[in-house]
Amino acid sequence: MNLALIRLTRGLNGKLGQVILVSVLLCACAPQERVRTADSAPVRANEAPAIAVASTPTPTPTTTPTTTPTTTPAPASAPVAFVDVTSLLRVDRSRQIVEMKAVAVLDTGFLEQLVCQHGTREHESLFAFEGLASEVHAALLLAGFVPGAPGRWTEIVDQHGIEQNGGDEIVATTIAGIAPNGSPVEITVRLPDGTERAITDFIREAPLGKGASAPPPNRFVFGGSRFHTDLRTGRERYVADGSGSIVGLVTFGDETIGCLDVIPDQASAAAPTWEVFTERMPKPGTTVILRLSLPNQPKGPDGAINATDPSR
Repeated sequence: MNLALIRLTRGLNGKLGQVILVSVLLCACAPQERVRTADSAPVRANEAPAIAVASTPTPTPTTTPTTTPTTTPAPASAPVAFVDVTSLLRVDRSRQIVEMKAVAVLDTGFLEQLVCQHGTREHESLFAFEGLASEVHAALLLAGFVPGAPGRWTEIVDQHGIEQNGGDEIVATTIAGIAPNGSPVEITVRLPDGTERAITDFIREAPLGKGASAPPPNRFVFGGSRFHTDLRTGRERYVADGSGSIVGLVTFGDETIGCLDVIPDQASAAAPTWEVFTERMPKPGTTVILRLSLPNQPKGPDGAINATDPSR
């Protein structure tokens, strides 16, 4: 179901079209309402009501009521709550929030992911999710987030920057990056004791002791990974389901949620910079709740932030 929803929404432009489609799908799955009359058994909304049989009215004595009849007020409607998408995911559509259960998997070392799919990149991620990346994508759609595209980068050789060094050529290169786009996503972590922290609180710059540390990248967007068709089988698959890139820190180009700052995933292009903040990180194996929400950020007409906005 989640892959079908993602495929259907790929062709819709803007937030409105996606909200309409998701609403239709939800309504199609909703149970039929029942209509109850004051003097009849419940009747389904799409059934014809029973035809009343006329009868001779029985005269009743005229009396003056001694008391005023009381009217019982209708019960207030229950507030909108979270709806389970899977046993590990739930959505609050009214507040545009997705919550997912994850497990801490690393307490030391360099990072390339913040959240990976279980069994993929636990050696370089803070947390692992035991479901599928496409399930997270579908939950974000149901919450009203709009996918864009993952970031990417390329290394460009500067032909005018070739230098000689003892007979060896040193080729100068520059990194050209294209930032991901899509709805902005704020990510927080709720620990077992109930405290909630930004996911970037568990990251720090390395090496330690070199002076003031730079703050870690803290802007993320719903890039939406991408689909790939297997040339041998002709089957289409959601790439992040295979790579495990749910929330990326560096730019692999297949993340469901990506860091707005383009960071090459090759050490030759960008030296590893970010590591686990060991003293803050919960012990491996600890279950936490990750909350994905829509922050208060400037957005374009389609609900996506503009990565090239000079005011950001």
